[in-house]
Amino acid sequence: MQQDSKRMEILRKAMEIEAAEKGYYEKAAAAAENPIAKKLFERLAFEEDAHAKKFRELEAQLGKSADWPAGEAPSWEGKELKLVFAGLKSASPQDVKVAKTELDAMQAAMGRELQAYDMYRTRSEESTSPAEKRFYQVLAGEERMHHLALLDSYEYLTDPAGWFTVKEKWTLEG
Repeated sequence: MQQDSKRMEILRKAMEIEAAEKGYYEKAAAAAENPIAKKLFERLAFEEDAHAKKFRELEAQLGKSADWPAGEAPSWEGKELKLVFAGLKSASPQDVKVAKTELDAMQAAMGRELQAYDMYRTRSEESTSPAEKRFYQVLAGEERMHHLALLDSYEYLTDPAGWFTVKEKWTLEG
């Protein structure tokens, strides 16, 4: 019984986190002027909304049965986030302009994503249900990808030439 109450407590907290993240990203996207930042925030808002919907479905299902239902957490395996960066290879590093507020939003979001990652990873380790364990592992992976996409964007926007050097393996020959 205590396991069921802990499970529902985590679900409710996760719903709150995902809804807050969606709102945060929607607000950041609306304020963003840089197209990369805007697209990234919009995509993250979409993914956090999908997570929140899945948690609401789980809450309803667990209200009817104590068994964790079969099924996976929503996962795009970073495919859609990679599309945000698809046009960067043709961009000129000198043309990158970004507002401090966009960078601040990315830094704050990175911390938030790591907190969600830690919570889901911890719940995965605590759970005795294989289906629940797997669900939270997938979700932790999604949150980790969000963090890495934010970090990559931040690095690109703060040092485009350095980003190209690392990502495109540019070298100087002398």
